[in-house]
Amino acid sequence: MKPDSGAQTERIILNRRRSVYAHLFKIMYIVGEIILMNAGFILTIFLWYRNTDATFDTSFRQFLYTTSILTIFAVIYIDYLGMTHFFRKNRTDIASSSFQFVFLIIVTAAAIAFFLKWFSVFRYGLVVGSAVVFLVTVLWSLLCLEFSKVIYSKGKLLILASSVEDADKLYMKVRGELKKLHIDYLGYRVLDEDIKIVHRCIKESTEILISSSISEASKAELFLYCANRDKTIYVVPQFSDLMYSKFRMIQFMDMPTFMIDSLGLTFQQRVLKRTFDVLFSLFVMIILSPIFLVISICVRLDSKGNALYSQERITRSGKVYKVYKFRTMVDAAEERFGDYQSTPEDPRITRVGKFLRNTHLDELPQFYNILCGDMSVVGPRSDRPTTIHEFEENIPGYNQRLKVKAGLTGMAQIYGKYNSDPGDKLTFDVMYIKNYSFLTDIKIILQTIRTMFPDNNYLMQEDCENWEYTPKKL
Repeated sequence: MKPDSGAQTERIILNRRRSVYAHLFKIMYIVGEIILMNAGFILTIFLWYRNTDATFDTSFRQFLYTTSILTIFAVIYIDYLGMTHFFRKNRTDIASSSFQFVFLIIVTAAAIAFFLKWFSVFRYGLVVGSAVVFLVTVLWSLLCLEFSKVIYSKGKLLILASSVEDADKLYMKVRGELKKLHIDYLGYRVLDEDIKIVHRCIKESTEILISSSISEASKAELFLYCANRDKTIYVVPQFSDLMYSKFRMIQFMDMPTFMIDSLGLTFQQRVLKRTFDVLFSLFVMIILSPIFLVISICVRLDSKGNALYSQERITRSGKVYKVYKFRTMVDAAEERFGDYQSTPEDPRITRVGKFLRNTHLDELPQFYNILCGDMSVVGPRSDRPTTIHEFEENIPGYNQRLKVKAGLTGMAQIYGKYNSDPGDKLTFDVMYIKNYSFLTDIKIILQTIRTMFPDNNYLMQEDCENWEYTPKKL
């Protein structure tokens, strides 16, 4: 029997992802990154100390002693950050992981220099070296990202939903990201149709997006069917699904069970997190104090009123506190225009305020809240008392995000939009709480930097109405 096109597609994708070429490509990336990293540091030493022969010789010799240790840590960091996994990544992901990699390398290099007392090479060249290494790392990673698209064939996405409306909603969410991820939209199917037709569509696709509204029984059947054909599955999780993200296995006689503990941080985690919050907030407030002053002056010159704005918010255990921000709207905006969700063309927002919101600089005064203990650097976004009760009534498990302190930044702020659906924000928040670690906080803080570059942070489904809409049913 001649194999159908779906079976042929399956074999092509699997062969490419698991081929010798794919493995060699990853090894090539690691070797290239190690060479470029060391070359970047050597170039920095040469440029910085080329006019002082004695210092250059000493610095170069010390770096050669350092490079073997640094190379070992670099391989560990590449693996930890998943930098060889180019499958379905975009340029923003590459730049973010490159920044985190260089940060860890620089900290490691400084630690080696400190403990071995090799100060001449890293005294001044470390900052310049970090910029050079970051540049070559980003360029090399972006080049490999483009090359990976030859190895990893273009995907074909199928949406499985409970209704046409559900499929349309998912399509509006994913369509803006498909091109970046090297995926074509194949179409959608509704699960109340003939299961044989659904199976045929799955065979013709390479990746499946499964809606959270599909029943657990249907999900289980789909997971098994897709797993047997090595399909890539994207699942929109429900709250109950998130509880399984981190568990202990407890065995009763010959019956294994998953122990799902309550959300929240341990005492040791809270102490470590609070210590970091105090030290980090003090450091930022001291270093950025000139910027605080400049922003305050600009806000006052742009419109009448105080530079700072306060608003009641809710943090851990439902505690109400006053959050401080730089004022981005006209004075007494809510009293004059009403209290409603802000939009990009909101007439209440001032000229300076628009810039502050888009770069998130309006939130800098919240480091004072962190220092006082009302907030943490990383955590769920704080809500207003007037809205949180409505969310709790309509979104199951929404109150679970109050198990930790509200944060200045967090997973929802990194991966979501300004007006993301509260249910989507809850998903990020629960994922963060369940998988909390100090390293996770550091990673989120580093990723926050990219959100400070101006972009359309308001873009969500309701803003997609003017897009060309072409969903298709298979």
